[in-house]
Amino acid sequence: MAVEYRLYGAADLETDQLVSFLAAELGGTVGDDGRVRRDGLDVTPYRVETGDEAWVATSVFGFPHRVTASFRLSNRVSEQVRELNVGLMMRAVLSFFDTYPGDGVLLFNGEEVVLQKLTGQVSVNSDWEDWTELAGLRMLRAGRDFRPLPQPLL
Repeated sequence: MAVEYRLYGAADLETDQLVSFLAAELGGTVGDDGRVRRDGLDVTPYRVETGDEAWVATSVFGFPHRVTASFRLSNRVSEQVRELNVGLMMRAVLSFFDTYPGDGVLLFNGEEVVLQKLTGQVSVNSDWEDWTELAGLRMLRAGRDFRPLPQPLL
């Protein structure tokens, strides 16, 4: 069984640019299928085809949906590997938000807003328990807007 996070973004990137960026940020390898992998983490990044935009991005959060990255974390690895991968994922998403213009949102299991960049402001959901439970994540939220975020999908 796996846990999934999904990034929806308005950044105007091609699939290969997104794959390269995430592979570098995560220290992962790119497979023949375009997925980025590392032990216990499988990422599927891609540019969204016209007509396949997610209503979550466009209707709920109000930004054009251009790219998606699905992060699947395996439950079959040690707790240390899982924590490392969660930290790498969060660092990569924050770096993505800092590097590329455009709004975006990172959802946990398709419902819970963990991070968002709306109108240029990156905000971190203080109610997401891993921010306090995982020591490596505390430093990532420093200097960010850290507060309970609205949860329109719950």
